Amino acid sequence: MTETAGASPLNILVCVKFVPDPNQLQADANGRPDLAGAPFRISTFDENAIEAALQLGARHGGRVYGVSVVTGRMPPRDVLLRALAMGLDALYLVKDETNLAADPYRSAAALAAAARAVRDAEKIPSWDLLICGEASADQYNAQVGPRLAVALDLPAITYATRIEVQQGRLVANRAVEERSETLETNLPALVTVGTEINQARMPTVLQVMGAGRKPIREIPIAELSGFDAQALGQRPSLRTIDVSAPPSARKRVVIEGKDAAELAAQLLSRLRADGEVKF
Repeated sequence: MTETAGASPLNILVCVKFVPDPNQLQADANGRPDLAGAPFRISTFDENAIEAALQLGARHGGRVYGVSVVTGRMPPRDVLLRALAMGLDALYLVKDETNLAADPYRSAAALAAAARAVRDAEKIPSWDLLICGEASADQYNAQVGPRLAVALDLPAITYATRIEVQQGRLVANRAVEERSETLETNLPALVTVGTEINQARMPTVLQVMGAGRKPIREIPIAELSGFDAQALGQRPSLRTIDVSAPPSARKRVVIEGKDAAELAAQLLSRLRADGEVKF
């Protein structure tokens, strides 16, 4: 028996972003990140969002869907299947090949239109809960979740470290600076979560094999009802002009000595001369 025996099962939508793995980014010859050479992964916080949704689904029943706006190149199929292997019932991809939704405002607008499209495609009366990662691993602007809540006219709780659904209400804990808060709001609602809320599960071999039988559905962004690219194009936009890594070159200093004591003395002397240590 679930914790909410007799209550309606939950319909949960998780916003998922697929990003170049920040831990495997390399700089090119000009000091700029080589995005094409980095493998894709699920954005870290979005893995926690999926896990939070699956835990609620296990307790209360219902279904958990994923939606992603994919700008530029499509992530490899094995990365998409990982999201399904974690436990999503279906994954919807909004294909944005011309970067119409590249900034947080337009991304939230596209996700809002996609949320309505997925709801209609799955014949769901309404979403009970939308869960987003608190920020994306590539841009970390923490804007999309709150902007999506505004676009869908939903109450939002951000930076949640624990969430529960109790009698049709969302109850969430969060830590803010010098205090902890417990907040609650009526469903439907939107919540953003970070790594503090859970440890995202690692799919088993059987789950990975079974993920191939789950649906991945693509929607061209131009076909999203309610997403007016022309009108959005007239609004102010955020554009990244350049990203570069600070130059770093090894000094390639070789320390020589007759024994360990002399080597240590020369090393400390060099570090002190370079201002690396003070003693």
